[in-house]
Amino acid sequence: MDGKLVGVHKVTVARKGKDPIVYYYAWRGKGAPRIKAKPGTKAFTQEFLRLTRDRQINASDGTIGSLVEEFRKSASFTSLSPATRRDYERQLGAIRLEYETFPIKAIEARGSRLMFLRWRDTMKDSPRSADMHIALLSRVFSWAKDKEIILRNPLERVERLHEGTRKDIIWSEEQLATLLTKAAPHIANVAKVALWTMQRQADILSMPTLAFDDARVSIKQGKTGARVRVMAAPDILSILREAKESGRQRVLVNSFGQNWTSSGFRASWRKEMARLQIKGVTFHDLRGTAITFAYANLDRPHEEKIKLISEISGHSADDAESIIRKHYLAGQEVVDAIGRGTKQK
Repeated sequence: MDGKLVGVHKVTVARKGKDPIVYYYAWRGKGAPRIKAKPGTKAFTQEFLRLTRDRQINASDGTIGSLVEEFRKSASFTSLSPATRRDYERQLGAIRLEYETFPIKAIEARGSRLMFLRWRDTMKDSPRSADMHIALLSRVFSWAKDKEIILRNPLERVERLHEGTRKDIIWSEEQLATLLTKAAPHIANVAKVALWTMQRQADILSMPTLAFDDARVSIKQGKTGARVRVMAAPDILSILREAKESGRQRVLVNSFGQNWTSSGFRASWRKEMARLQIKGVTFHDLRGTAITFAYANLDRPHEEKIKLISEISGHSADDAESIIRKHYLAGQEVVDAIGRGTKQK
């Protein structure tokens, strides 16, 4: 666990005639507090986050440290979900440990990109974590560029170290047909809404009935804060109308008619996939499947396809995590394209 929490300082103390003892500190340097929880546990991560969050650092003006502080106060940060902010706080702490006094003017200097990438490469043993840290630093720079604090973001279009991705994994038509026709109704309904809105699991499960206005569904994405308006496709109209007529709080409920919990849905989903013998794909892959089918079936130039799909999914062409979109109006063309892609033969 300590290898993934960038900034944790590990100290090994030799003891005569005894095994060495290892201590962990929230950061390197005098006055750093010791983390007392057991390494590799959730408690260890929570204690690290608490200690680094409460750490008082007075950033000098004109430095990356001060830039990070301004970013944390901005709407680009405060509008994120609490869970995302917690993750970013940890990563921003690591960025400040490395670049606290680095001058803002030097960010644009030739060679800065290589220097930042070398820092990322010091975390290459945890490539996913390394990518997340450099992506967040790039996001801070993008925010600064938008505010004209800097004129160039040296970390644009950085290739990832982590190769693990599910972007090429989509549901087959046979798997979709099995899911939509043979799954229990309370599971199939969630899948249908996911396919026809391209939204994340958490946003679908928490979707309020009031979000449906008889024509469109309005969704505030928990991860990015983006507000999306999706045309209600015919395939999910009955689900939306039934929820509205019932007077319940949320559109989707479990087999007992109660609001889903995230853990409850995951458990039910696993059991249903095992019963239906659907393997090799996940719920998250439904989102990629809908987007892939839409892209394949839209009869538009590439740029227009990307624009239309981003309007309904909340993705951006360059980096879905770097741009927070505030308002969208999904076009009927995208909804129709999903239908052509998932149409059963």
